[in-house]
Amino acid sequence: MSNLAQRLITAVVAIPLVFFLLWFNDFSRIGLMCFLGGVGAWEWAGMVSKMYKGPDMRAYSFAATFALTLAWALSKGGFFGLGAVPCVVGMACVVILAGYISMAYSKVDIDHLFPWLVMQIAAPLYVGLWGGMNVLMMGNGQGFENCYAFILVMTSMWLCDTVAYFFGKFAAGKGPFGRHLFAPTISPKKTWEGSVAGTLATVAWVAYWSSQTAALSAFNVQIDIVKGCVLGLLIAVSGQAGDLLMSALKRWSGTKDSGNLFVGHGGVLDRCDSFYLTAPALYILLDCMEKFA
Repeated sequence: MSNLAQRLITAVVAIPLVFFLLWFNDFSRIGLMCFLGGVGAWEWAGMVSKMYKGPDMRAYSFAATFALTLAWALSKGGFFGLGAVPCVVGMACVVILAGYISMAYSKVDIDHLFPWLVMQIAAPLYVGLWGGMNVLMMGNGQGFENCYAFILVMTSMWLCDTVAYFFGKFAAGKGPFGRHLFAPTISPKKTWEGSVAGTLATVAWVAYWSSQTAALSAFNVQIDIVKGCVLGLLIAVSGQAGDLLMSALKRWSGTKDSGNLFVGHGGVLDRCDSFYLTAPALYILLDCMEKFA
């Protein structure tokens, strides 16, 4: 079976499943985010292990990131019929960091201790502590209206990646368009032309979504066309930055695909790399806009 056929089959199965879990209730919604975060951290730890000698931290990274993502949900309150749990994110961070430090001191050779520790801790810090903020964009109860903001991020990243890929592949270097490499040492196939095309498509999409009264219902913010364009630019730039970060990690570790959870597409860090940077950035901006409106 060709790679394209595998990709299409995976998409046909995975996309409806993801939307069903986002729609069904807060258990399925938060469970999905915790699982994806945990698998992403597992993949990250595996790549780091290729570069530095030390104990296998994949299972611990999975558990730590799962716990941090869940902690964000518990800190917000409203999920699972529970109120907000104070200090739960901070307490989770202390326990997780203590585990990494203890493992480093007892199991890692001094020549590799500090780079091993920094790169292994980076998995739950980035995917769980930062990317785990994805759940703050969600609400409890059944219905897509409880996660419109996250769906906006998800669809925007798919659109940006798709337009950038096809424009860079088929239009860049032809007709009036040039072909200028975007980050040749990290991702040699990405072009400035594809990046700009993806950004413009994302800005247009977010501006349209933002004009809908219920699109960002989780935030008490009035979004006009100008603010929508600003949000679109933020999503496009942060999404591509997250993509490049994961590309750099894979190239550094000599890894083609971070995993194989999505057959034909790769792992979580191949498919969801943009979400872990974009959704938290959007949440913080919208939260600030709500507070200072």
